[in-house]
Amino acid sequence: MSAPSTLVIGMGPGLGQALVKKFAREGHRVAFVGRRAEAIARYEQELRAEGLDVAGFVGDAGKPEEMDHVHAAIRERHGDAEALIYNAAIIEPARFVTPSRLGEVKYGTADGWKSHGEAASVDYVVDAFRTNVAGALHAAQAVAPGMIDRGRGTILLTGGVLAFGPWIEWGVTSLGKAALRSLGHSLEKELTPAGIHVSTVAIHGTMQAGTPYDHDLVAAAYWRLHVQPRAEWQPDFHVKQDAEDGGDPDV
Repeated sequence: MSAPSTLVIGMGPGLGQALVKKFAREGHRVAFVGRRAEAIARYEQELRAEGLDVAGFVGDAGKPEEMDHVHAAIRERHGDAEALIYNAAIIEPARFVTPSRLGEVKYGTADGWKSHGEAASVDYVVDAFRTNVAGALHAAQAVAPGMIDRGRGTILLTGGVLAFGPWIEWGVTSLGKAALRSLGHSLEKELTPAGIHVSTVAIHGTMQAGTPYDHDLVAAAYWRLHVQPRAEWQPDFHVKQDAEDGGDPDV
């Protein structure tokens, strides 16, 4: 019997890489997708050098026609996915009406994010929505039929505390995370009867090595969700240090 297959959409040097490593180390064949060909090739080479069964694919999660080809190539190589992790997002501080008062948004000692600067245009919001939300729907539609036929599967969406209340400098991202959470709840209602576990992971802090939001610790939480007994399934899962986490640091 072949090893189970996991698909991670949204590969990068932080959580994406930690997720790929965790699931591969647990015995899964992992396909991962990102936009930059050179980076994907490098990640694949480095991870295979660690003895992990991984394969990288180049694709833009916000472009469904492009992703159709990616999903077909992954199915041909790995078969139907047993687990989908949607980790793709456009993460850039942006307000809706007024320009940002910050050139960079930074919390604690973690790396910051360069601000979009001017107020977000409608086109910018729509483009962000394609990646932050519509891409997750497209991915779920691609993997769900195989999961339904098999009677099991896991779909995990990378959300955040922004889904529960927008932060001043993160209007566009907050909108996307709230919509992604709503999508996750709808998918959970549709797919739970088919034996598919759908959960949106709300990360309540800035991920940084050596903290409670270390990428490896967060990735381990995703794995626990994948193997979680059905009786414990919930549409939301919170990664948080303590009950006080979740306030708006931009206030």
